[in-house]
Amino acid sequence: MNLKRIRIRMPKWQAIRSADWAKELLMTFIGATLSIILTFGTAHFLDQKQQRADGRQMAMMVIHDIENNAKTLSECEKVEEKFFNISQVVLNNVAHLDSIPLDSLMLFVQYITASAINPTLYDESSEKIFLSSQESWKNISNPTFIDAVQTFYHERRLIFGILSEDRFFAKPVSNEDYYSKMFDGTETLKDEIGFMRDYVRECCANKNVKIYVDYSYIRRRYYAQFAEEMTNTANRCKFMMGITDEELAQYVANRARTGKQLKERELVGRWKMLSTSDYDIERIYNSDHSAVYVMTYHMSYSHYTGQVDFQFSLQGTWELQGDSIITYVQPDYKYEIDRSRIQYHPEAQQSVDEIIAFWEQNLKQSIDAEKEKGDKRNAAFVSIDATKNKMEYRVMDKDEIGNDEEKTYYLVRQSPLTINH
Repeated sequence: MNLKRIRIRMPKWQAIRSADWAKELLMTFIGATLSIILTFGTAHFLDQKQQRADGRQMAMMVIHDIENNAKTLSECEKVEEKFFNISQVVLNNVAHLDSIPLDSLMLFVQYITASAINPTLYDESSEKIFLSSQESWKNISNPTFIDAVQTFYHERRLIFGILSEDRFFAKPVSNEDYYSKMFDGTETLKDEIGFMRDYVRECCANKNVKIYVDYSYIRRRYYAQFAEEMTNTANRCKFMMGITDEELAQYVANRARTGKQLKERELVGRWKMLSTSDYDIERIYNSDHSAVYVMTYHMSYSHYTGQVDFQFSLQGTWELQGDSIITYVQPDYKYEIDRSRIQYHPEAQQSVDEIIAFWEQNLKQSIDAEKEKGDKRNAAFVSIDATKNKMEYRVMDKDEIGNDEEKTYYLVRQSPLTINH
């Protein structure tokens, strides 16, 4: 057989194109190819998009952590300045301590006394998440940003080490010294007031106390410098990642949100705001938009068993605006004193009467001071859980020396929710 003369006859392209089966085969091929491209191509695109989103969320989490640390140190600077001002008043009036409010004396002692809790502890949760998540680093895909964050966490450890160990921050009076002298020198509340003035007078004569107060400006300088460096780091990281202040604020708001938006009919009712062994606080929101705050303080004392109940009530109004509840409170306190739950020996009668009278006197002074301030407007973020029986209540409040701080409370409904269908 002559192999050279054998030819394979190939169908002409025109013939293939005109054949029905060829058209169907061609369309099937094209359809399958497009399906593969769309399926895997889209999946790859979506995967990359999700990775970028995850990386951006991680970046915002870290930047928010950096800004929080800067805010903490800025607050420390403000607290330091206020304590210094109080200390100056005390030190310059040692001969007239009776004219200085007891609260100021207690704040002075707090300022110079070592705390039982380390104030330089910080939250490491974001740092641990970032440093332990190599996959997130790939999602961020910005080596300069990653280096900046790693450097920040290293320097933060050094900064808070300085605040914990540097001599300028060492308190001049130990906790043990304060409490041992207080326990040795007091038996009644009146003794405690006298002791406080005597102890402050003794501390004012302490050379180390004077030096500690004088070096307040150095501590403030440390706080301000570290806060500024952290703020610059946060701004640099936002710039590198193209994250705006508005975007970060929205991230923080979404992160803080829990529960669902509260409706007026869900708010109406009686809510327990706080309940401890020392006090109970309830809020009543009426359907006519009036509100009543009820606070009961359970006062214990060494001269009797049980507790004396001081119950206050305040009137006000409320309204919902989006996620916020706005309340207007009239500082016209009404109060009752209930001593029915206490027992004591007959010989302690006078002491018990005196201490309750002392508390009532201070109470009246506080009420008079609040009345002078006039009506008070409060705004708080509120949301409700799925059961409609628990409410989250976040409000800006003042700490003991007047600084703003956010406080979160969880109110529990005390009366069943009535829903009209």
